[in-house]
Amino acid sequence: MSRETFPDPNAADKPKMIRLALIGASGAAEAYGAIRTRLHSASWAIFVPLNDNDSPAGQSLGQATTTKSTEALFTEQANDFDAVVIDANPSQATRLAKAATALGKPTLVGQLPGGLDVLSQADALLMPAHTWRFLPSIQAVKRSIDAGKLGEPCLLRIHRWLPPESTPESIAERILPDTDLACWMFGGAPEKVWTLQSAANPDYIQFHLGFANDGMAMIDIAGSLPAGDGYFSLSMIGGTGAAYADDHHNMNLLYSGGQPNALRTNQGRADLTGQLQEFVDAIGEQREAAVTLADSSRAAAVAAQVIESAQTKQVIEGKECN
Repeated sequence: MSRETFPDPNAADKPKMIRLALIGASGAAEAYGAIRTRLHSASWAIFVPLNDNDSPAGQSLGQATTTKSTEALFTEQANDFDAVVIDANPSQATRLAKAATALGKPTLVGQLPGGLDVLSQADALLMPAHTWRFLPSIQAVKRSIDAGKLGEPCLLRIHRWLPPESTPESIAERILPDTDLACWMFGGAPEKVWTLQSAANPDYIQFHLGFANDGMAMIDIAGSLPAGDGYFSLSMIGGTGAAYADDHHNMNLLYSGGQPNALRTNQGRADLTGQLQEFVDAIGEQREAAVTLADSSRAAAVAAQVIESAQTKQVIEGKECN
């Protein structure tokens, strides 16, 4: 008996499945593998380990095949994937992103403080990884601002306290997430930058960013907490309302006699999921991603001004970078 096959009448309405290649170490493969079932319209096709002993980590990505080198990925297997996710150190990330976009492959890449000018002429979609923007609580604050629920943004207050094992050595990398969040929340770069940093405590930095219409961000970052979990809080006060996001949302208090403990709940890396889904959606919808190279350039420029103010002990003015 023969069986007739018929075309799926809804096939035209189904989004194309985007095949992703991941270049990174075992930690990246495990993190992305943990969220792969939550990703829509995309799947992992190839894993390129950056270290020889990372090959087994590719199993976390489901049916993804493992390729030993990025050279093989970009030459022999260029037709086997549609887009690239790069998780590497800054020098590697810049070189790999340049190679990927030269092939016309949309690219999601982090760690780019030194490679922005090199990649500014990329023809393919290039999305810098600003994972901090995609925390659900942060997204909720931004939606409130964009919807006008808070009125004109007035005061942004951010605390970020980091234990030693998760504190970047570079001051620029340490403050980049929060300079970006401030610019994103206010919709532009600050007009004035003022930094307080004591030589007696170089692991603590506080800086003030003055925006148009008298908006201000006050941010402090400490990198000398005891080992363990850090802490983050953000609050935005507007002309008609306020919104906040902090780690209290992700902590449960446990008490069973003796000292109480704060138990961190598992969000399942909702931030990583949201960022990756935005990348995939931008490809499928053929539009610019929600985070652009200009955003990274602006945040890096403001971070440089923060450092300059700390060194000169002066207010930095007139270096707006919109």
